[in-house]
Amino acid sequence: MRSAYVLTFLFLLGLATSTRGVESSDTETVSRLGLSKHSLVAGIKQAAKTHGAPISAKFEFEDGKLWLSVYTAKAGTVVDAEHNTLIELKGEPNTATWAPDLEVFEDKKHLTRSAMQLTLLQQSKLDLAALVEKAAGTEKGVPYSAIPAVKNGRAILVVKFAAVDGASHAVEIAL
Repeated sequence: MRSAYVLTFLFLLGLATSTRGVESSDTETVSRLGLSKHSLVAGIKQAAKTHGAPISAKFEFEDGKLWLSVYTAKAGTVVDAEHNTLIELKGEPNTATWAPDLEVFEDKKHLTRSAMQLTLLQQSKLDLAALVEKAAGTEKGVPYSAIPAVKNGRAILVVKFAAVDGASHAVEIAL
């Protein structure tokens, strides 16, 4: 029972830290997606080749630059967060080759967020790239964010899409 309370606390903490400023940064991000030479799925697949199972990915506008960020679980989704290495690959996607920097998470905020994302993605039979491709097959626009979350007690993946006119919308996929 104690572990259920801990997981609930970690989940709520992760939500609180991951939703701040989302709307304003989405507008900035969407307006700059055309600068990228790489798709969200391409970044996810590149990260998977050498850095484990991708558990979330997004384009973001930060510090005056467009970035592509992919969180991975080095030991894959069959290993729990406590016994895994949780990583972020982050780099500018506006060059011919995406060459992200690697950060192994050690701080509470990132460990909490990535542990939650790993736990939620472990509920799916599909990997992150396949889930984004599935969503993209039914939606118009360019996918620019894929983040696991919980809604009404169910694990979901929120995939955000950018339209040509600069608008964006989100699709929820059950995990």
